[in-house]
Amino acid sequence: MESPFTYILITLFFSSILLSIIFLMTWQTMGKQKYALMFSLSFLASSVLWANSLFKSLFLSHNLYWMIGCSVSMLSVLLGTWGHCLRTNTKINPATLLSLGVFGMALTYYFTYISPHLGLRMSLYLYIDVVLLMITSVVIIQHRIKSRPAEIGASALHFIFAVCLFIAASIALAQGKDMDVELIKWYAIVNFTALPAAYVGMSVFVIYMLASDLAEEMKLLAMTDLLTNCLNRRGFYIQAKQTMLELQKQQQHVCLIYWDIDKFKAINDQFGHAGGDQVLISITQLIKLHIKKDDLIGRMGGEEFVILVGRSHYQDAINVAERLRAIINHTPIPFGEQKINVTASFGVVELNDQNIPIEQAIDLADTALYQAKSSGRNKVVFSEPQSF
Repeated sequence: MESPFTYILITLFFSSILLSIIFLMTWQTMGKQKYALMFSLSFLASSVLWANSLFKSLFLSHNLYWMIGCSVSMLSVLLGTWGHCLRTNTKINPATLLSLGVFGMALTYYFTYISPHLGLRMSLYLYIDVVLLMITSVVIIQHRIKSRPAEIGASALHFIFAVCLFIAASIALAQGKDMDVELIKWYAIVNFTALPAAYVGMSVFVIYMLASDLAEEMKLLAMTDLLTNCLNRRGFYIQAKQTMLELQKQQQHVCLIYWDIDKFKAINDQFGHAGGDQVLISITQLIKLHIKKDDLIGRMGGEEFVILVGRSHYQDAINVAERLRAIINHTPIPFGEQKINVTASFGVVELNDQNIPIEQAIDLADTALYQAKSSGRNKVVFSEPQSF
């Protein structure tokens, strides 16, 4: 009768193959992101690890079996860590991770062939895995200020998996140079009970995390203007409401700058819609270069845009609008071999009431913009601070 451990290994083998295929398909369908490919290769390495254990009896040399198992184990964890670093844009040199793996392999080889020591041979590669898993756990949880539930779960499961490996490694190390039958039993219990559960749980949360990434990308796509890559009207309304509250809590002066490109229809008539589109793209890129990263910019439709800014004083917002107007006025837009001269009009309103709806705030700024248009264009008009 087969040992229960054999059935566990078979389950882990087929689970790893399935997960490798899932992440390979994810790589192919999600823009061939490198991190998805790393995850696929990581689970493929894991399947080799479980197959190595299943066919242990076929090896003529136990030491060869052990070295292959240790190598593939570290390779699997290393590829997973590298994948998470790629996903989070963490600046960890892959050579550093590879060096850590090579160091672990060299020590394992030394205590397997040169100076045999059972405890060190069985534990050192696991300690390397623990370090890599801990790095992964930290990388995931520190990726953003407010982690998503999937990221919290994935980070926690990587940590739990690392703890399980640490316990297994410590039990193995406690044997010393020679085998301790009682400790080997405990080592097997940890290896074939807690570890498989943590491994499967970690894998599921990684899938959940990538699904969460995809959902967030779809949500962002639904709120983005495809031509200018600004927020669209819906996206601006959603994000501006939260941003206004946060800025007002910080005692910032919140201002709306509503602006549009002067005589845009004439630009379309003279240069065609391709020329008009180029103006919209170039002007929004120019604007983004001259506002803060945290300022919100949205396209309300056509040639009309809105910017939400938070500044320490109302005068700062006035300066932003005037500076943007001057930059646009003095920056011709290249279009083929031609240059398109563009001006824009701006309406600015300060929002000092936390209860004002964003729609009403835009109406006020739009009124100021209308005044700028009526008085000759290429101007900035400031609405007086309002109380509601």
